[in-house]
Amino acid sequence: MSNFKSQNTTHLKYTSRYSPRHPLAKYAVSQIGKLALRAQDITQAMGYSQRHTIPACDRLRHVLSSEILGLNGHDVDTYFTAHEFLRALLVVLDIPYEPFADTIAQIEYDLAHYPYPLPIYGLRADVDFTFSGGANWMSRGVASSKANAYLPEDIAKMDNVERDSIIQKCIAEHYKEYHGNLPYDGVIKSYRLIVEQRNESVDRVEYGLPEFD
Repeated sequence: MSNFKSQNTTHLKYTSRYSPRHPLAKYAVSQIGKLALRAQDITQAMGYSQRHTIPACDRLRHVLSSEILGLNGHDVDTYFTAHEFLRALLVVLDIPYEPFADTIAQIEYDLAHYPYPLPIYGLRADVDFTFSGGANWMSRGVASSKANAYLPEDIAKMDNVERDSIIQKCIAEHYKEYHGNLPYDGVIKSYRLIVEQRNESVDRVEYGLPEFD
């Protein structure tokens, strides 16, 4: 147990400054812990001079804490482009590039073709609930959660025509699933689509009830 605790403490000593959000970044941070590499050791091995150590370490932290691995290229220097930095980092951490080439290429494609960060689409039924005195907070929460109509994960990457078609389909499926009524006399009146970007609401669209033949 003490040996495990010692290993864990050593691992945290080298990795605590990173907050990885992408699977490849998590793998890289794990390697940093295993190899017991300080940030300055890594950047020096990548070819940065001692004079550029601080900004290089800051860039390293940014890349490993970025959900897109820093590939949007906002924090570049005279040493590496965003792609070159990531590739050089993988070499230092003894992580093969090829198994992750498609993942990296997909991120770069998405950045070139879609806004960053991608908008978040939320679709929800507008419902009037009639909660009785016996409905506790948990029951109310469960009932309220059923008002959410879940959209495909790639909805933000669709064009407007395809997106609207999918939204209309999701509305119809949700309404049909609950027969227009949720628990606690929750009558569905309409549907509302909320679009958020950078934690701000950027669009709102109201939809009526679906029509069935």
